[in-house]
Amino acid sequence: MTDQTANPAQKRVWSLLLFIVIVILLAPLLLIGVIAYLVKLKTINQPSGVSGTAYEPFFARAMAHGIGARSDLASYRLARTLPALSPLIADLIIEPLAVATRLSGHVPKLLGGGHLEQPRGTWSLMNLRHSFFDDTLTEAMHRVQQIVILGSGWDSRAYEQLCDWGRPIFEVDMPATLQAKIDALDQAGIGHSHVRFVETDFNQISWLDALKAQGFNPDLPTYILWEGVTMYLSEEAVTATLKNVSELAPGSMIAFDYFSGEFMDGEGIYKPLTYLVKISLKLTYNEEFSFGIPMRPIARDAVTDFLHANGLTLGRFDMLGEDGGLSSFSGFAVGERR
Repeated sequence: MTDQTANPAQKRVWSLLLFIVIVILLAPLLLIGVIAYLVKLKTINQPSGVSGTAYEPFFARAMAHGIGARSDLASYRLARTLPALSPLIADLIIEPLAVATRLSGHVPKLLGGGHLEQPRGTWSLMNLRHSFFDDTLTEAMHRVQQIVILGSGWDSRAYEQLCDWGRPIFEVDMPATLQAKIDALDQAGIGHSHVRFVETDFNQISWLDALKAQGFNPDLPTYILWEGVTMYLSEEAVTATLKNVSELAPGSMIAFDYFSGEFMDGEGIYKPLTYLVKISLKLTYNEEFSFGIPMRPIARDAVTDFLHANGLTLGRFDMLGEDGGLSSFSGFAVGERR
């Protein structure tokens, strides 16, 4: 190995080691921030009926912006105004990683550092999740005439990628979560007049009727972003949503993520991991996983068949890990209405 090839590798190792040391030193601040967040989550957020699980992908986006891995100023600003957060709590959670990144030069792969090489390991989950939905949304902006964000939670794309799009944008979620988001946007000074907020309950399978009442036109090609939602719904609600999309205008599509049915059922090697994740979810957010799509023996074929049974064809597809491996517990897909 020549010095030219060895030096960059050595620099990466030292950068990683320095990052770890700084994170360890700042860990007490991060811990205080997490504890304060959990207290507000339990005493303010959950009693008001506001989604708790919406914070997990949101934190990843805000942190990615903080470390310079992904531009998302709206998430960064919202981190200071959401019900379970505050300016101080947000800084205690986000800034330790940001400082460690700036001082060491190491960008964690989990939040967007490095390339998404194949196979994508578990540490690439949030990186892959952001990239998949960002890319499919960017492609769809040139092909569709309206966009729906189902289970929008604290999603910020309407105030980043779509802020100057100029066509109808709908955010759909439970009433308490939508109102909390509107309040947080106002407090953060983020304009939202270009977005139509639509209240619904996904397990009541009423989102399409609610959309139509707010001016949604089913005869126009539509992109639907459905991030981090399917796993919390019943199978009936998931299939009903996909069938509704199959009845929209040709050219419509729905981008979604899912967990594998094997992981959800705790089969074989997944059993201890599934138990741990479900217990943590219940204790932290008082929410439960419900739905998954089997990913064996070949994940792409399983998702293709599942979409076909609900009137859609498989467009873009990606997943963690390799078929049959422990890390192949999550996937991403676009169902298209031909």
